[in-house]
Amino acid sequence: MKKLWQVIAFISAVFVFRRGALGIIENTAPAFWPLSTRFLGPSFWSNFDGVYYLTIARWGYGPYQQAFFPLYPLLIRWLTKVSGIDDVTVSLLISHVSFFFGLLLFYLLARDNDQINARWSLLLFLLFPTSFFFAATYTESLFLLLSALCLYAAKRQWWLVAGVSGFFASTTRLFGIFLFPAVLWEYARSRPQARRWVHFIGICLIPVGLLSYMVYLNASIGDPLAFFHVQPAFGAERSGNALIFLPQVAWRYLKIFFSVAPLTLTYMVSVFEFIALIMGIWLLWVGYKRRVRPSYLIYSLAILVTPTLTGTLSSLPRYMLSAFPLFFIFGSVHNTWIKILAAMIFAVVFVLAATAFLQGYFIA
Repeated sequence: MKKLWQVIAFISAVFVFRRGALGIIENTAPAFWPLSTRFLGPSFWSNFDGVYYLTIARWGYGPYQQAFFPLYPLLIRWLTKVSGIDDVTVSLLISHVSFFFGLLLFYLLARDNDQINARWSLLLFLLFPTSFFFAATYTESLFLLLSALCLYAAKRQWWLVAGVSGFFASTTRLFGIFLFPAVLWEYARSRPQARRWVHFIGICLIPVGLLSYMVYLNASIGDPLAFFHVQPAFGAERSGNALIFLPQVAWRYLKIFFSVAPLTLTYMVSVFEFIALIMGIWLLWVGYKRRVRPSYLIYSLAILVTPTLTGTLSSLPRYMLSAFPLFFIFGSVHNTWIKILAAMIFAVVFVLAATAFLQGYFIA
């Protein structure tokens, strides 16, 4: 118990320090970028997708908004009514509280994976250039909490806890469904004499979250796959009707590199997205070679590949936050200089990306 309190104290200190650093970044953002008002929300931390989540929380789903899964906006709506606090503040409170507990579970899982390098995993995760989204009106923090709890529970064979948290994760983001094969793997490798049918039924709650949203979509607009079919409405040449495979996506990006003017934000974001893909593939390979838990690799691989099937790498650097076991692998890399260099690069890009987002520029 004493060690757990030490971990909580450590994560609390990290959380407070990070929140202070984000406050400095927020105040200095205008010095980095001129304000772009096209996609601003009611708060600088509620830009872009944050506007959609708040709109759904206030008035329900409108046209083309089915890409945004329901749990986060429902929580915003319910807690706003119960507390009497404005919904923007509530959305940010959900993100911050979820991030604190999600970060605690992340660190506990990182220590289980490699106790010596757990702090490296934490540092690289916190400095990753898109991790500022954990402080925004986005689902990143809530999903981190639910998915980390699911994997933590599965590792300890708390199958009902894993199933319930996975259920809520799959009503928060599509990626939640990928917890199902990961938890099934953990269940399959558990001691046969300890398995019960009730455990398996509990695990099967995970896909019920997605299925329940699909039932709602079918009843409300007659399209259970609307979350996929509306993707073209968000630009970036996303496909909402056909699957596009990775070689074709890579070819698209190579054309961007030779046709878009360098040093423009579009070019830099495209390079960022492509590097994120390469980094993710490399970490999966390193994890495979080092015999990292297959459940982590299954889950992370699914998250890395699925967004590319829409024909673009748009938002992939943000989606990699959901594939957080990749950072367990990165933290365990033996060459310390690689980790130091990565942390330095991440920190610089983090500041540039966070300030750009706060000033109304699309990053991921």
